[in-house]
Amino acid sequence: MPASLTYPGVYVEELPSGVRTITGVGTSTAAFLGYTPRGPLNRAVRVQSFADYERMFGGLSTASPIGHAVRQFFLNGGADSFVIRAAAGTQVASVQVLSAAGTPALDIAAASAGAWGNTLRVTVNYDTASPDSTFNLRVLEVITEGTATRVGRTEGFAGLTMNPGTALYAVDTVNAASQLIRLTRTAAAAAGNGSALSGPLTAGDLASLDATHNAIAVVVNGAGPFELALALPLADLNDLAAKIDAGLNATGNALALGVTVTVATDRIQLTSGTGGDASSIRVAPASSNDASLRLRFGVVNGGSELDAAGSVRPSATGTTAGAAIDLATLATGPLDVIVTPSVGAARTVPLTITVPAGTLTRQQARSLLEQALNRSTDDALRSATVTLVGDHLVVTGAGDDTGLRVTFGDTLATAFGMAAANANVAQYALGTGATLAQQVLGVTGSDGTPPGPAELIGSRLSRTGLYALEAIDLFNMLAIPGEGSTAVLSEALAYCTERRAMLLVDPPAAALTVDDATTWLGTIGALKSRNAAAYFPWVVAEDPVRGFRANAVPPSGAIAGVWARTDVERGVWKAPAGTDASIRGIVGLTETLTNPQNGVLNPLGLNVLRTLPVFGSVVWGARTLRGADQMADEYKYIPVRRLALFLEESLYRGLQWVVFEPNDEPLWSQIRLNAGAFMQTLFRQGAFAGRSPREAYFVKCDSESTTQNDVNLGVVNIVVGFAPLKPAEFVVIKLQQMAGQVQS
Repeated sequence: MPASLTYPGVYVEELPSGVRTITGVGTSTAAFLGYTPRGPLNRAVRVQSFADYERMFGGLSTASPIGHAVRQFFLNGGADSFVIRAAAGTQVASVQVLSAAGTPALDIAAASAGAWGNTLRVTVNYDTASPDSTFNLRVLEVITEGTATRVGRTEGFAGLTMNPGTALYAVDTVNAASQLIRLTRTAAAAAGNGSALSGPLTAGDLASLDATHNAIAVVVNGAGPFELALALPLADLNDLAAKIDAGLNATGNALALGVTVTVATDRIQLTSGTGGDASSIRVAPASSNDASLRLRFGVVNGGSELDAAGSVRPSATGTTAGAAIDLATLATGPLDVIVTPSVGAARTVPLTITVPAGTLTRQQARSLLEQALNRSTDDALRSATVTLVGDHLVVTGAGDDTGLRVTFGDTLATAFGMAAANANVAQYALGTGATLAQQVLGVTGSDGTPPGPAELIGSRLSRTGLYALEAIDLFNMLAIPGEGSTAVLSEALAYCTERRAMLLVDPPAAALTVDDATTWLGTIGALKSRNAAAYFPWVVAEDPVRGFRANAVPPSGAIAGVWARTDVERGVWKAPAGTDASIRGIVGLTETLTNPQNGVLNPLGLNVLRTLPVFGSVVWGARTLRGADQMADEYKYIPVRRLALFLEESLYRGLQWVVFEPNDEPLWSQIRLNAGAFMQTLFRQGAFAGRSPREAYFVKCDSESTTQNDVNLGVVNIVVGFAPLKPAEFVVIKLQQMAGQVQS
């Protein structure tokens, strides 16, 4: 009732109905464990199509059957799975990149181990809104097909910084979004002090300041802005520097900036008094009487802003001019281009550039240089690119040689700013092992070898191998395609039993006959569990990796798909076998069995795959490995066991709300109501045997199931019973010949 009744009138209160709907869990999620050439190691990755598998794990491989199993799963009706990559002796492809100062800046590594990482290329450029402090990074996957190469996946990241305190910190931004690489900062030298430099100033610029244009706003290390009004007139640049310095460091300045202001030839430089990654200075427009434009402060006004973290960013790829283009000295003349390949001797390509009369812009100068390079007969220069970053040129050679460097000599080198250029590699190449220019410490990626029992089982503490499944909420089937180690399968079976899942066991590839299969069954006593099932023989499918030749593959992937398809079409209580359980995407079986041969294996609990006229290849068995007749197990049949697991998991999750509720008849009645409603829904769907709910199921939770002693111990006992539908495994047809009527 309401907390207090204070006024005469009508009070409205909402009362709980006591109905807490129990939702059935999914039954068709498969998990696959095995060796793949690429992909994250020891992590359960959700895969909802074979295209997903190809993107993450590299597709089919001759070294492992797991790709074929996943493909068969989706061909046969599966829709949701998790794949765990296990391997031994893998290596992640990587390379270290230096800063312009020659100190380590970034370790760039492939997102996962494997030789695939050797195909990754990374370019860095400074063509950003703050070219002195930030950078762009682009990743390319170069795929080789025969003698041709093409670019596969690409990724781009713009405006990155090396300051961990910013939203676009390179390490965090790339690692959170990239499917291809991972970055680690390795800067050995700490960042220095950030600074801001004005553009070139003249006496006329100073004279242009007046009462309505005499203020600037300064942001230091991210704090501020601090607005400063300059006392006019200004005698010269030294006077301007002194007045800015005095204003920023005046007694009582709450920001305690400690900024130093100096004259650098014809510019004013402001330097932060605090070093470190966050050290920076920005000169922004003042809220009124702004003078930043006339004093050329700010990148957009011709100035530059060098964050301290900018000094430890990775070097730009390609050849970066050491000075700005000198348009005043740019004239028709010779230009020698020295092309240095990663292997072999350098070669000199002489060019002559004709400069048209009149005043050129820097962009026109850029175009002149690019056109001259592209007219060359040298393969590396014919498709070379020239970009303009700020007022500096960047030249990148073309071709497959990622370590190619380009330098310049002769008369026009100085005019283009290339006389003291920094010639870096054209692209950073992961896994090459080469040390060239700003690229060092390359490590070649390796696929490793197929895993042994130690890698497949893994560690529960570290969540590796099989126990990577600890990170996912639910799976219903587990397959380790082609695996024959009893140690691995026993561990997997124990884990499946704990997680209320089924293990699909593949017979060995060498088991080609009924006698072979019977012998194998005699060696797997530890696997004869109600939570395991096996199918014989292997299936034969066309293998795209082998030119679409027929290839034998383990049946577990196809069977998992048939189970999933049957669950959707008929329900988990329907046996995934019979003429409806056709196996798609195969061309046959490794062995065609007869009825008598089937009769040998079926009583032993080994399910058989058959080839039937009209129907093709079908699943012709529905027993667990506890399904041998002599075992007389109550969970002899797969649909009965899977239905029980479905009920257990659904009730376990759907009754969590019961914990800590008052343990008495009101609670018990709610449990009976909710569990009963769940069971009634399944009964209407045809999940149970029986003509009425009374015959099909019961839910008991009362003073008989939960005694007073149980209540004292905090225990509530719920008993749920169900009448399972058992498959019509043997259909007996009795024929009787009718005799003519005999009159008595």
